[in-house]
Amino acid sequence: MKAVLNIKRVEDCAEWLELAAEGYTATQSVHWLIDQLGQLVKAMAFINGQMALAKMVLNEKKRRAYELLVSSTVAQQTYFAPSLAKDYIASKVSEEQYNYDLCERTSRTIVHTVEALRSCISALKEELKLEQYANQQHGN
Repeated sequence: MKAVLNIKRVEDCAEWLELAAEGYTATQSVHWLIDQLGQLVKAMAFINGQMALAKMVLNEKKRRAYELLVSSTVAQQTYFAPSLAKDYIASKVSEEQYNYDLCERTSRTIVHTVEALRSCISALKEELKLEQYANQQHGN
């Protein structure tokens, strides 16, 4: 089954990432943070698939826009400077470029969030070790 581009779901994921960030700093639960990592990995799989699909759609739209530009300028015997042609094509694919950029940025946010949570988990585990060591010292 071929994937379908679902930008609304990508936007929802980006919003979820923003809202969830507050909870990461407010918790002291390693288990909860590990659960969050699982959710992030699942989201990453979806977002990366959407990014690949958005890139394919963007490239196809660019190809069609260039073909249209070339056929219309050749028929009219008009010359477009490369920079003008590039700007023209960019304007024709702005929505597809937005979709790709949103997917890419959301993917990067997930990656950075995963790294941050790994650091939080490591810090909490280290705190637990130090606390256990301190408790052992007080007991002796």
